[in-house]
Amino acid sequence: MTRPVRTPSSSTRNGAAVIAERLRTSIRDGELLPGTRLVQEKLATELKVSRIPLREALHTLAAEGLIEVQPQRGMLVAELSHGEIAELFELRLQMEPPLAEEIVRGCRDRDIDELQEIADEMCRRGADAAGRASLNYEFHRRVYALSERRLTLRFVDQLLHLVEPYSRRWVRSGHDLERIDDEHQRMVDALRDRDAAALRRVIVAHVEGARDHVMAAQQGP
Repeated sequence: MTRPVRTPSSSTRNGAAVIAERLRTSIRDGELLPGTRLVQEKLATELKVSRIPLREALHTLAAEGLIEVQPQRGMLVAELSHGEIAELFELRLQMEPPLAEEIVRGCRDRDIDELQEIADEMCRRGADAAGRASLNYEFHRRVYALSERRLTLRFVDQLLHLVEPYSRRWVRSGHDLERIDDEHQRMVDALRDRDAAALRRVIVAHVEGARDHVMAAQQGP
């Protein structure tokens, strides 16, 4: 008699999804730094979760590139090379600016007001890297979500999570934050004016500026 194939229960899948999002946030906000070794027993205790959904969550993040599985060392928060970080920005430049027309088409006044509030709060945070991390992610995630390109958004979201740990180092330095805040405002203004061409230009400038600063921070003084 053959045994039925077991599939994860709905509660397990949902639990794993919640845990994965908590870990993404911890990586994005700098609570789990690149190179940090992830011990499942310790994580399960800290997060107060069971091992099965935690294991599933970790494998999900490994598939996204946020976690690496290394022989003899186990699971670690991914630590990207200089070339891999450059590649991330190349991918962002390929994927984000072309969304401008659809973003403008899908934008409502309420969306613009909400984005303005996030942009204003980032300005108030200054060089508070931890405070700005979630706000910066939320701002860009909301802008790109307006395109309603579900599959593209999935990949863009992954890129934003991968690059954020390296952006924090630059933000912490306080260099050129006025320009970044100005570009966020110009994105909001372009949406308010329903100007897709202007939005595309500022997205390109924003990603290129971030790339130059992050790469310089990686090289050190």
